[in-house]
Amino acid sequence: MRLKGPVLSTDDMLYLSDYPKQAEREFRGRTAIIGDQGSITYKELDEASDRFAAWLQRQDLPRGTRVAYLGKNSELLFPVLFGCIRAGCVLVPINWRYAVPEIEYVLRDSGARVLVHAPDFSDAASRASAALPSPPLRVPTVGDAGLDLRGILVQPLEQALAPWEPDAPCLQLYTSGTTGRPKGVVETHRKLSIARWMEVGVPDWADWHGDDVLLSAMPNFHSGGLSWMLIGLLRGLTCILTADASPANLLALSRRHQVTRTFVVPAVIRALVDLVEGSEEAAPPLKSLFYGAAPIDVELIQRCQRRFNGCGFAQYYGMTEVAGSATFFPPAEHRVDQPQRLRSVGRLLPAFEMEIRDPEGRALEAGRPGEIFLRTPTLMLGYWNQPDATAEAIDGEGWYRTGDGGYVDEDGYLFLTDRIRDMIISGGENVYPAEVEQALRRHPAILEVVVVAVADPKWGETVCAVVELRPGQSVTLEQLRNFARDDIAAYKLPRRLEVVSQLPRTATGKLQRGAARAQVDPSRH
Repeated sequence: MRLKGPVLSTDDMLYLSDYPKQAEREFRGRTAIIGDQGSITYKELDEASDRFAAWLQRQDLPRGTRVAYLGKNSELLFPVLFGCIRAGCVLVPINWRYAVPEIEYVLRDSGARVLVHAPDFSDAASRASAALPSPPLRVPTVGDAGLDLRGILVQPLEQALAPWEPDAPCLQLYTSGTTGRPKGVVETHRKLSIARWMEVGVPDWADWHGDDVLLSAMPNFHSGGLSWMLIGLLRGLTCILTADASPANLLALSRRHQVTRTFVVPAVIRALVDLVEGSEEAAPPLKSLFYGAAPIDVELIQRCQRRFNGCGFAQYYGMTEVAGSATFFPPAEHRVDQPQRLRSVGRLLPAFEMEIRDPEGRALEAGRPGEIFLRTPTLMLGYWNQPDATAEAIDGEGWYRTGDGGYVDEDGYLFLTDRIRDMIISGGENVYPAEVEQALRRHPAILEVVVVAVADPKWGETVCAVVELRPGQSVTLEQLRNFARDDIAAYKLPRRLEVVSQLPRTATGKLQRGAARAQVDPSRH
């Protein structure tokens, strides 16, 4: 069974490079980004992007040169991004949480010739660069003297820019590295532009308005955070950008700037509702909470709609390799009278095809779980310097092997089961961790849970629940088993319980199953 997303023309598609210019034409004088340290209008963003592009061209850098950026969320990233596109260079955002050897790895692997970095990361940038045989030119965003980014962005524009090429690489994002060394995912200007166009272009799905105010706290070195900001810039919105993702700060910013849309993980949504319920201040005018990385439950939707005056929900599912989202679950379909459907991640976006395949590569019919394969014009060019990994991920017909398990229902809604490699085989039965987690997550004592396999002398593998409890709560293994017994089969119930103070997460808020597994004592049975 092959599914296809709706048809949406790209004839009048806006390319990334033109976002600032078009927004200034449509909303003259509008502020584009309000960051923690400063703000920038669309006119200023357009001019600063040209100036950074001109500076890159004056360095006689060949097209395709990698330009790395190391820093927390800041409005200064975006003149660098648009400037790289206009100069034919490739932006490489670096995870600022990386240790120096990891930063060095990305610089070495990408071959970056320029490293733009925030002052907070001067030492890390210096040490990582010094370990390389050909250190990149270091450009601090702000400096006391000499070369710095702010100085570049106000230099007179004295030369015409060479025309940009839509099919040239422009962005290299490094994956989270949950399965080993991070891999550099290479995307072109055209692919990224199509991805953003498809995410906002389906009529009635997200109902964007020109006066919306967008809030982003997801890190911009990952696809989710960067894509969310680019959606806002494509729509010409004022985007509130922060490096402080604490629920208290998000709520304060939402109130101060009258935010209407934000993108977070469900755990943050729950924390925001808790804060609003404990406050006498009015809730911000949120129209939509966009989320990803985990499903949402009916109880949370109902609480949120009460506290945020009918706020809607929208979910994206995707990955770096397809330049962002593959499916979308719009606000109108988040219905509390259809709790089963709330477990889905929605239906395909335009320009996507999907098949669910068995281990032999055969396409499966609706309702049968298998591995999710995607085909799309937004698919990456490949993994930088890793042809074998690219060939393993993309077959000869252009299908991308996601590694995610799932199934579709008769109406085309996709339901995730789990990462294929994370499936637990206990006594010959397949157990999908996500299904068990969904059942356990409803227990009132549990804040979050990760289910992993542990070796078992009788069953081969058995189910272990690694849980983070709510403050002041406790739970026993037997209580958990009894709680979930009516929802899942007996062989899926956990036989081990590990309580931890905090579950490990990636920078985008996704739970790290491998790191959680490492917290389990293998000597216990």
